[in-house]
Amino acid sequence: MKNINLGIFGHIDHGKTSLAKVLTEIASTSSLDKLPESKKRGITIDIGFSSFNLNEYIITLVDAPGHADLIKAVVSAADIIDLALLVVDGKEGPKTQTGEHLLILDYFNIPTIVLITKIDDATPEQINNTKSIMKAILNSTENLKNSNIMEISSKENINIDKLKETIKNTLDNLNIVRNSEGHFKMPIDHSFPIKGIGTVLTGTILKGKLSVGEDNLKILPINRENIKIKSIQKFKKDAKTAMIGDRVGLSVSGVDSKEIYRGCVLTSIDSPLKVVNNIVAKIKMSNIFKYGLKPKMKVHLNVGMLIVPAIVVPFKKINFKGKEENIILKEIKQNDECYCSFKLEEKVVAEIGENILITRLDLPPTTLRICGKGEITQFKSFEELNIKKEVVKIGNIKIDGRKRVFIENLANSKDSAEKLIGEEVIVETKNGKITGILKKTFGTKGYITADFNGEVNNNDKVILERLRRWG
Repeated sequence: MKNINLGIFGHIDHGKTSLAKVLTEIASTSSLDKLPESKKRGITIDIGFSSFNLNEYIITLVDAPGHADLIKAVVSAADIIDLALLVVDGKEGPKTQTGEHLLILDYFNIPTIVLITKIDDATPEQINNTKSIMKAILNSTENLKNSNIMEISSKENINIDKLKETIKNTLDNLNIVRNSEGHFKMPIDHSFPIKGIGTVLTGTILKGKLSVGEDNLKILPINRENIKIKSIQKFKKDAKTAMIGDRVGLSVSGVDSKEIYRGCVLTSIDSPLKVVNNIVAKIKMSNIFKYGLKPKMKVHLNVGMLIVPAIVVPFKKINFKGKEENIILKEIKQNDECYCSFKLEEKVVAEIGENILITRLDLPPTTLRICGKGEITQFKSFEELNIKKEVVKIGNIKIDGRKRVFIENLANSKDSAEKLIGEEVIVETKNGKITGILKKTFGTKGYITADFNGEVNNNDKVILERLRRWG
């Protein structure tokens, strides 16, 4: 049997939990709206897990919340999903959070089946309209253009068997292969004590494998070491081993369940995971985010199971006079690609190569709040990056009556001109660009002479580019 993680996404009340109920056979942790606050508020407020068998597959079903304020848990679920079902109410059509979820699925390149739900409560015209809108939205994505669109009703059990068949065929074609080599990594989503057993941790294994009796593990960021695996369960069945992709409950020694909180990670003792509050990432802005990001703006950064407020500083890397330099960017907008430094308000567990999501949760939930995505490249602060700003001065060639060549307007005094001696300049001539080296001052008005590697003419534009420390 092959373990598969199947996520259910979509707007609030569009039928996620109802679909999970008709598919599920075994429930665990917070699945199917069992949490008290879920019942009180009538919405799915945490990541729930349940399962069903489908031929050779054991499908772990992840019911992610649709409420806008809980988008952080959606991204947590997106990290562990092989295939997604995106539900859209046939009568209501897609909402803002439908778009946010679809954008996340597209970012993480998660194969997706779109389900037009509650078709028993919608007219054929409404269903066709919703279908047409979803086709147009899918065509605007990078990875999900060819996604299947199906019509279902969980209430009336319409096309549920057909959906299961489609899920199986999709999984067959995906040819999912698990690589269990390398360090172990499991974000802990729930922890609790069981009398006679001790501390139980639940989560989905993102990397590596483990066995009963293993004790070379630790929990970050609380730095509990010598964590020993006493027993393993996969949906209430005992197991000796578990590996990447498995949804597990672990009985462990070496930690009290009260110490664990969302954001803790069970990992190998020699794991490359770090506890950090400074992250550098290579990012790409969303092509549909309406706003820009400017230096020192506050954003929200999704790292693993957490979403943390952070200060962002966007920058680019350039080669300046043979040396790589980090240069501040005044603003980044739709589709821009660059690097960003993030100073987080609290520490997180992260590793190089890990995906992040950038959001602006200060914006109203009726607008798209996902700014872009990124991949962690370094753990350095603003100061360590030595970010600089480009300072450009424009002057021009002056040739006097005695045919003497000098540059004016780069400096306004002899003292300021002397500080530029030795700098390289670029001259834009009719025949192209030539370079020059500033040699000495000329007179008292800030004029400078230079040696050029070509012929210059009166009034040619002279460009002096310099770097200065930013911030």
